[in-house]
Amino acid sequence: MKKATQRPSMAGASAAAKIALEAAGHAPLTGAARRADGDFILGGGAFVDLADRKTQRFAFAAIDLPSRGAALVATNFLPHGVAIHPKAPHIVTTFEKIGPGCAEIDLATGEARRFILPTKDRWFYGHGAYSSDGSLLYTTETVNSTGQGMIGVRDAQTLQYLGDFPTFGDNPHDCHLVEDGTVLVITNGGSKVPGQGGQPGVTYVEVSSRKLLHRHDMVGDRFNTGHLCVRGKDGLVVVSAPRSGAMDKDRGAVSMRVGDGPLATIADPLEITSRMIGEALSVEVHEPTGNVAVTHPFGDMVTWWSTATRGFVKVMDRPRPRGVTLSRDGARYILSFGPQAELAQIDASTLEPSEEGAMKGTFLSGSHIFNWTRLTAALSAS
Repeated sequence: MKKATQRPSMAGASAAAKIALEAAGHAPLTGAARRADGDFILGGGAFVDLADRKTQRFAFAAIDLPSRGAALVATNFLPHGVAIHPKAPHIVTTFEKIGPGCAEIDLATGEARRFILPTKDRWFYGHGAYSSDGSLLYTTETVNSTGQGMIGVRDAQTLQYLGDFPTFGDNPHDCHLVEDGTVLVITNGGSKVPGQGGQPGVTYVEVSSRKLLHRHDMVGDRFNTGHLCVRGKDGLVVVSAPRSGAMDKDRGAVSMRVGDGPLATIADPLEITSRMIGEALSVEVHEPTGNVAVTHPFGDMVTWWSTATRGFVKVMDRPRPRGVTLSRDGARYILSFGPQAELAQIDASTLEPSEEGAMKGTFLSGSHIFNWTRLTAALSAS
């Protein structure tokens, strides 16, 4: 169990965020931002308060790439995952990775509307999702004393806690609604001690009945299951960190499941997989090519893998790459990396970097980035 820590104070946080944005030289966001044909990138980050040059502040960052506009919404935790309200997409909820932090952000006003607390003796575990009709908010949560995974259910309007259902595993993290919102796919990181508790794996839970439909376990005890992309009814791409309790120098992994096959971890080429030090963090599939991008922060590289062959495609060296998403039109990967929280764009067909669209000092230093315009277009189409 993670030890409780005092939450950072919000006193002066909004003013500090404003000063930090001005110092970075970013244009303020305008009403023209988030236009349908642009790329509006969201994610978490941290920065040092310029007033005393030492206090660490946390914020939810929003970057409009076409205008180079930026906004920071002060929080008292490092935002990790994001859920977009399907009926009111200017409302997004962001979650702390292993902690009590959760906030509802209004992109229209640039403010945190409400902070959400976990139920007693639990912490949020980084991700969540709204029901298809926008009436409910689902959150991955863990019972602190046991590691048991639960999905918390709240009324999306009032945030009243309505109950929960099991993830059918321990220490859950990522979750995605599939099959028109009727099934929740969940990564379960597994117990801290291999052989004593749940095995890492991916579970499919029917939301209406709260029953386990399918389970795909990781093979062996080396890796957890962290983040995933769901492809069709049965396809999965899963990225992993070393199993809880392992050393930081141990490797993460990329695994795939195709058709009726197992969730198989990719082992070759060894000169690449041996560089997967620590976690394989963010994952994004480009469906036209079937290539999947994975970031490896401690390996200082981005890798690409073919979902058709489950083979290696390419490696690109970048310092501390973290988040990866696709542009609104799907033609480019957008990558966050480096000590200056840079954004870079990479052609999705050729996998060659583009000078166009590069941006430094974005404050997007958290684990993931999310393209609001692409995600909301997908919500409108569903």
